[in-house]
Amino acid sequence: MTTQEIIEQNKKSIILVDVQIPAEGNQKKVSIKGTGFIISSDGKFITNAHVYKAIAENEMEYAGVSVPGKTDENGATFYDRYKIRLLGEIDTENDTALMQIISEKNDFPIVKLSKESENLKEGEEVAYIGYPLAVELLNMGFGITMTTNKALVSSIKRRGIDGSFHFFLIDGHINNGSSGSPVFSLETGSVVGIASAKISAKIPIPGGVVADIPANMGICRPIKYATELIEKNK
Repeated sequence: MTTQEIIEQNKKSIILVDVQIPAEGNQKKVSIKGTGFIISSDGKFITNAHVYKAIAENEMEYAGVSVPGKTDENGATFYDRYKIRLLGEIDTENDTALMQIISEKNDFPIVKLSKESENLKEGEEVAYIGYPLAVELLNMGFGITMTTNKALVSSIKRRGIDGSFHFFLIDGHINNGSSGSPVFSLETGSVVGIASAKISAKIPIPGGVVADIPANMGICRPIKYATELIEKNK
C-alpha cells in the first residue's frame, strides 16, 4: 500500500490522549500524554503503559481523548473529546495498555491489527501516525496536528531466554507525544507495532544546559502484546 492510502484509511482512528483541567476564566490547562489507536467499534483503544501512567491519580477524572470527527468542505478536521478508563491491567513490561472511550457510540472507525507481526523483517518499510510534539504545536497556534513518518525496520530484537520477538528499532525519531502511535506495514497496511520510546544523546552545552539530541532511532513494541491484552479482556 502507499503511505497516502494508509493515512486515508486510518486517520479517523488515531487519537490524542490528554488531560484538560479547568482553570480560571473558563480556560483549561492542557497536558498532552501521547497517542492511541482505536481497535473496536465501541471505542476500545491501545496506547503505551507509560502514557497511562503519566496521568496522575488526581488527574484521571480530567483525562480523555480527542478523536478526529467531521471534516468540513475546506479540509479542516474537527475533534470530539471523550472521557476514558482503563480496561484490566497494564502490561508494564511490554509498555502496552488497553483503554476504553466512554461513549454510547458503536461506530468508531478502527485500524486493522496484523496477525503476522512475528514475520516482520529488517529492512521492511513502515509508517507511524500520531501526535508528536503536540504541546509545542498547540503553543505555536497550529492546533491539534496529526503527522505521519516513514521509516525502515532497522533491527529486530529477541529475548535471550527463549528467542521471542521482544521489540524492534526503526530509523526514525519518536518524539514526545508519539508514544502509542500505531506502526503500519507498508506491505499489508495493518498495524505491526506500537511506537514506544525515543533514543537520544544528552549533550552538555555552554550555560550549564544539557541538550537532548534525538537519534535517528526509535523503539517499537510488536502488536502481539496488544492482541494478548485484548484477548484477556474479552
